This record gives sequence, structure tokens and C-alpha cells, in this order.
Amino acid sequence: MATANDPARTIRLEVIAHIPTTFRHCMHCEQLMDAAIGAVVRREMVEEYPAEFLEEFHRLLSWIDGLVHQWGSRLQVRVVDPQSPEGLWKSIRYRVRRYPTFIVEGRHRVVGWDKEALNRALDEVGTVR
Repeated sequence: MATANDPARTIRLEVIAHIPTTFRHCMHCEQLMDAAIGAVVRREMVEEYPAEFLEEFHRLLSWIDGLVHQWGSRLQVRVVDPQSPEGLWKSIRYRVRRYPTFIVEGRHRVVGWDKEALNRALDEVGTVR
């Protein structure tokens, strides 16, 4: 069982950010439909987003990838779209008005693309544990 000072204990990072969505059928229908056609349709849906939106999404993915590489299995990342019911709730709860917003352990809120502030919040939580 992990203790509060256990370095292997996970750090919870919630990211509230707009993410591209695609629509799918239920699992059974997806299996019946041709998978290649479904993949093409979903790719077309994503490509219809504005270039700036997709660039920001790829930037976010790059940041998350770097954090996971840095922290390894200690970091548990969850991305929530603010347009979902859960995302709306979290935006209200954490008073989020700009995206992306990073919530570290439900206590530290880092708004926007401030990588240094995010690293400080993660370091603070990581060393306290």
C-alpha cells in the first residue's frame, strides 16, 4: 500500500481542453460496418476542424507526451473536453475560463501554456508525496 511519502505514488493531472471529437456507432455496428470506411469518415471529420484548433490540440498532445516521459508511471493524466457534461462541471468547479487548464491533484490550477508553472506544480506535489 502506498504511503503519503512513497515516491511511486501517482500524481493526478486533469487537463481541461478542447479536443476534436468524432462520432461512432455502437461497438456491434462498428464491427458490422467496413472498418476502412469508418476510419476514413472519422479522419474526414477531424480534418474539418480549423487548422489552429488542430495545431493547439497537437501541441497539447506533445506536452502530455513530454510529461508522461518525464514522470513515467507516477503521472496519471486525464483529458476532459469542456463541452462534455463532466468538462462543464469541472470548468465551473475550478473556475476555468481559458483552455487548456491543468489541474494537479485537484489543488493546483495552471491556466494556459505556462510550462514552467505546470512543472512547478507537479514538482511541488511530487516532492510533498
